[in-house]
This record gives sequence, C-alpha cells and structure tokens, in this order.
Amino acid sequence: MLLVVSVGVAISARADITYEVHVMPEAEGKQLQITMSVPVKEKTVDVQIPNWSPGAYMLSVFNKNIKDISAATEDGKPLTVAHPDDNTWHLDVNGSKKVKITYSVASSLNDGAMHYSGPPTYLYVVGRKQERCLLKLVTPANWRIACGLDADGKMPGAFVAPTYDVLADNPVTMGNFILDRYIVKGKKHYVALRNPASRDVDMAHLIKACKYVSEAENDFWGATPYSHYVWHFSVNDAADGAGGLEHLSSTQIGLASGVGPRAVSVLSHEFFHLWNVKRVRSKPLGPFDYLVLPKTGALWWLEGVTDYYANLLLTRYGWATEKELYASLIDNLHGVRRNPARLEVSPYEASYRVGEAANGRGNSNGYKISYYNTGWLAGLCLDLEIRAQSGGKHSLDDVARALWKLCKNDRPGFEEDEIRKQCIHFGGPSLGDFYDRVIMKAGELPVEDELAKVGLKIEEHEQTFANIGFVSRPNKNDGGARVMTADKESPIKSGDLIIQVDGNPLDVKSNRSIAAEIARFSTQAQIGKSIKFHVKREGAEMDVSATPTEGKRMTKFLEVVNRNDLAKARLRSNWIFAGKKSIVKE
Repeated sequence: MLLVVSVGVAISARADITYEVHVMPEAEGKQLQITMSVPVKEKTVDVQIPNWSPGAYMLSVFNKNIKDISAATEDGKPLTVAHPDDNTWHLDVNGSKKVKITYSVASSLNDGAMHYSGPPTYLYVVGRKQERCLLKLVTPANWRIACGLDADGKMPGAFVAPTYDVLADNPVTMGNFILDRYIVKGKKHYVALRNPASRDVDMAHLIKACKYVSEAENDFWGATPYSHYVWHFSVNDAADGAGGLEHLSSTQIGLASGVGPRAVSVLSHEFFHLWNVKRVRSKPLGPFDYLVLPKTGALWWLEGVTDYYANLLLTRYGWATEKELYASLIDNLHGVRRNPARLEVSPYEASYRVGEAANGRGNSNGYKISYYNTGWLAGLCLDLEIRAQSGGKHSLDDVARALWKLCKNDRPGFEEDEIRKQCIHFGGPSLGDFYDRVIMKAGELPVEDELAKVGLKIEEHEQTFANIGFVSRPNKNDGGARVMTADKESPIKSGDLIIQVDGNPLDVKSNRSIAAEIARFSTQAQIGKSIKFHVKREGAEMDVSATPTEGKRMTKFLEVVNRNDLAKARLRSNWIFAGKKSIVKE
C-alpha cells in the first residue's frame, strides 16, 4: 500500500497495540522514534525485542538497537523501566489503563530513502503477540511509503496487522525512491528500488521479470493469498546476482543493477516463498518464539525445494531454457559433492540442527551442509522418483499442492513427517524407503539414477578455452577493472588497473558496464592472438600486450540418452514443461 503521509496525525483511541513511528532524518544516527501504546490487562507490562528474524535462522543482537527507552501512563506520569535481561524491559503500571513506551532505533538515510525491517525495530508485549496491532508512520509530507500491510482505511498513514507476527513480517521502504507497479490476478504488485545504482536498472526488464514470476507461480499454486505485494529492492552496482529474505506479502532483495539470470532466479525463489515457508510451513515456524531459534527438519524442503522450483518454473513457463535448468542442476550437484560432510549429515539433520552452526548462533544455510543445494537435489530425486513410480500420473507438484491444502487459510503448519506421507500417497509405498534414504540418512544422493529414469546422463568432457591469464574485478571508482590475480607468466600483474582494451576505453559509468566489457573481451579472446591493454601500475600508465594461451578444464553437462525410449521422453517432457507454454507474450 502506498501513501503520502503528513506529520502529526494523531492515532485515534482503540484497543489495539499501536506503534507510531516518527521518522527523524535530521537526527544523529538517522533515527526512528517509536511510541507504543499498550492497553493494560495486568499489573505489569513486559516488552521484548526479538533475538532473530524469521527466514534467517541465526541469533542476532537486536537488543543493542533499542535506545533511550522510557514509559509513561496515559496522562503523562513517568513510569520506571527495569531491564532484567538483554531482551526484556519491565514496567509496573501503577493502575493505569494504558501505557506509552517510547524508544528509538537507528535507521540509515541513503540517497533520500529509508528502509527497515520489523524484528530489529518493533518491541512486542510478552504474552500478547497474537493481539491486533496498528502501525502509524509519520514522515515528511513528500515521502512515499511502500509496505505490505493493509491500510487501516480510517487514518492516513496507518496500517493494520492481525498479530505482532504479521506486523514484524512487513518491512517498510519510505522516502524518495523509484516506484513502479504491475497487476497480476487483479492484485497490485509494487516495485520499490532504492540506492544510487537503482537509476541504472532497466525498469522495463525488471518489471517484465517480476510479472513473469508472479504469473507463473500464481498459476502453479492456483491461489493468490495476498491483497497486494511489494518488492523491496536495495540495488547495487553489479552485472548480476541477488540475495533476499521472504515475507508474507513482500520480499527484501539486494539486487544487482544488471538484473541478469542469477538475479531473476532469486526473484523466482523469493516469490515462491509466498506459499512455501510463509504459508506452507512446518509447525515450529509460527507463531514464533522470538528468543529461541525454531527446530524443524523441513528447511531442506522450505528453502532447497523452493530453489528447485524457482529454476524449474522459469523453464517450464518459458523464461529460461532447458539448457539453463540443466546448468543449475550441475551447479547444485557440484556444490553438494565438493562438501565431504554430505556423507555424515542428512538433509533433515542439516535443517534441524541449523541452530548449532556458528558456535550455537545458527546460520541461514544449514548445519555442516547447505540445505539449499542439498534440498534442490533432494527435491529433484523425489520428483523424478514419484513420476517414475506413478507412471507419470503424479509428481512433486502434487505433494506441494497437498501441503498447501493442509496449511492454507492460516491453518497450523504441517507435522514433521507430513512430506513423507504425501510422497507415499502420490508415489506409492516404495516412496517411504526412498524418502528415508534421500532425506533422513546421510550419503550420496542418487541423482544419476533418477536422471536415467527420464533419459538423461551426466557427461564430463575436457574443454579447451583461451586463457587470458588473469582475473579482474570492475572498479568504477578507480576507473577500470582491477586485476585481482594473475598467472606468473602473464605480463598483466596483480593490482594493475585495466583502462583500455585494444585501444578501446572501458565504459566506466557503472560496475555493470565494466563487467559486460570484461566478459565480452574474455569471451572473444583467441588462443595465440595478442590483446593490447592500457593499464595503470603503481601510479604509472603503460601499454601491455598479453597473448591468451590454451587452457583446459573438465566440464559436466547433461545429455539425452536412449532417444528412442518414448516413455522416458514423455516423463522428461512432462517433468520440465508439464504441458505449459510461455504465459507472458511480451
């Protein structure tokens, strides 16, 4: 919901727990001042700050964000605020029917915009997280606001949340930022970009990618469980790549301004979380205990299988190619098999014990192995096995949608053994032992065996390429590409700044443009044909010629075998395409 808010609009009296957030862009530390208004139900009120953020399974130190906390009765009499532990503040309310708690948190103002997320910002009332909350944002009059919460409808700048969990799960972007929108299934989807690099983004391409993902995944699930959606993009100056955190009706994504294929796969991943994780979830993932990390063995499904579908659906609906899907499969296989811990830790254990990682602080990747790439391959194996055992009548798609049916409409999450039960339901009794082998036991995942069931084989060939002899990184601020490493024999040295290639100056308007030119001359390089570089070295400029040599590397790829086996061909086609065609014609 997007609103322009005026300063000083008072929140009307109501029984909600209210949060009035005043933006103070001129304050030291660029503070947000927050006033909670809490109806009193007991003789005391305890408030706490979360110790972790849902979706990021690691302990944080959000308590250090809370500054200058004070409290008063509704008629302004000050109350003593005790601080019994790092995350808790205690008030004796002296018979008051309502108390106000005021505190501040730092929030950076960058390029005219602010962004903050809920868990580091909002205190909650202990024992009352399931009560309705009202959020009021008080900003300079010319500021925009992007937030996934529904508008209150009675006051400008006010939003409602049925619980603290929902309040905390909706980040806010406000200020002067780039804004666009599109409509899918009659719902508005807002695209909010901030930071200087946002002006380098091809907005038409980004909107097309976001809309494509929204269309495809709404079609896959057959449901649109949100009133509107917000893409919160923090844009960096790079050619490709992204990383995000999912929310009920929005996502926060650090996005490369080039919006390349890897970035689009992250868009697909985070949007898929609207269903898988935020609604289709195991029971420990909500309502939350914000002081203790949850324990669930399903993160391989919630994150890894989400990533599997992020790639699969981009291909199935026509955005990406079959070759790109196979490349993602090989990348995930490489990531899993280079980690020897795969032979001692199962996908279930990597999920369940994630809180033990990093000396008990947890991480967002898994215990000893990654539940992302391991879950990707586990999802692939389950999908292909269900298809093979059911003769193509069922697939992992059916399992996902069955879990959705169990969890939709705010029902409790699924039990830890529910995924296994659904795999057996759709794939037959043999899927029980297969599931245990793949998910519950450590060991090599049977990727090759499963690919053979759809007529695919992993091949490895030696590939010859032109080795230019160094690795460089774009550096717009220095005005070129900085050489990070170089072969001993190379005339190009580590630390050199490349300014020109064959007499053509690098386009240094952005790191993205520099990266594109580096990729171009690297791709076009020919063995034995000299390339002339103009470089800066230790303060002096010079011309240096380098001749690419013959390099060799082993490359894995997927190859179709048994081309005359029509049954396997049908399984393969239905796995990848499921009869779908591109749903966006632009």
